[in-house]
Amino acid sequence: MIYTVELNFSDSARTDEWNAWYETYLMKLVSLPGLNTAQRYHLVEPGTAHWEYLALYSIESLAVYKTEAYRNIGGGGNASLAYKGLITRRRNVYEGIERMPEITDPGRILFCEDAPFGFDVPNAPFVPLVAGAGRQKAGATELDGQPVRRAVAVSDAATVDRLDLTKQEGLAVYAPITKRHE
Repeated sequence: MIYTVELNFSDSARTDEWNAWYETYLMKLVSLPGLNTAQRYHLVEPGTAHWEYLALYSIESLAVYKTEAYRNIGGGGNASLAYKGLITRRRNVYEGIERMPEITDPGRILFCEDAPFGFDVPNAPFVPLVAGAGRQKAGATELDGQPVRRAVAVSDAATVDRLDLTKQEGLAVYAPITKRHE
């Protein structure tokens, strides 16, 4: 199961500070039993109708968000209180992928919600994802439960550029900004 956090951050003067904080937080998260991997990405073409940042986590179940250990590291938004007014986000869990692979540069994540089975992209098979829970409080985390269906694929920068995929409506293209933590 993957946990997705799509974010926008509104203070460009504090972006480096926020990214540094988030990198440290990812390392804390993967120390929790049941939270196996964490990696962050940035939208390749900012200003499009997509979330600017994406964090993908491989989790065993929603039970990780109910643990005292998760709450103790500030899970559920408490760790990011210093940035609360600067962040808008959407969170969900999806079944369809058990463990996210590490994406290194020049790799790209192709993430869509308008085409639940993805798009026809050479050498980038899309994996359909189905929401693993609806809108709910999952322990210390609030899930939005939307979209119910979407798809994800892995490609590379050359393919994205050659096919002009950043212009494909309904498709968000993300580049890694952190390594995969595990």
